[in-house]
Amino acid sequence: MLILSHPKFWWRAWKVGARISSSAIIRGSENVAIGSSCRIGRLVEMNCRQGSIWLGDQVTVGPYTIIESRGGKVQIGNRTGIGPFCILYGHGNLEIGTDCMIASHVVCIPENHRFNRADLPMREQGGERRGIRIGNDVWLATQVVVLDGVSIGDGAVIGAGAVVTRDIPAYAIAYGVPAKIAGFRNRSGL
Repeated sequence: MLILSHPKFWWRAWKVGARISSSAIIRGSENVAIGSSCRIGRLVEMNCRQGSIWLGDQVTVGPYTIIESRGGKVQIGNRTGIGPFCILYGHGNLEIGTDCMIASHVVCIPENHRFNRADLPMREQGGERRGIRIGNDVWLATQVVVLDGVSIGDGAVIGAGAVVTRDIPAYAIAYGVPAKIAGFRNRSGL
């Protein structure tokens, strides 16, 4: 099943050498930009009726992944790989750099619900949208959750199952719930 709202989308995708599974669902394709040589897996859902989704060159999106702009912007840099079953939202803007490895079941949510008033249902209290920024050459291992307002520096590694609630500096190695820095990568190559 393929849902397209713009008939020229497939022509644009084919022209840049993108391979999009016939079972992918792309809504609001006029707001989606796909770079050259991208690979979009089976049953991927891209929902972009408001906001924008931008994939750089040679981006791979694994099967069953959901990317939704939700009124914001999702930007994924060149040569980044997104594993299967990921959920990437763009409420407050999500920026993922180049050459990143995003493993399966990773969730990035750049919005947080307000809940301080007990006299009003939480769904009616609105939310905060500060955005998420993930630098270049970052590895998010399987089942990592990145919450609103977080920045992850270039070259960082986030261990499996971590919940990232605070900024992680460049080249840090972090894991746990909440994620804590356990060390730093050796940048000298020795």
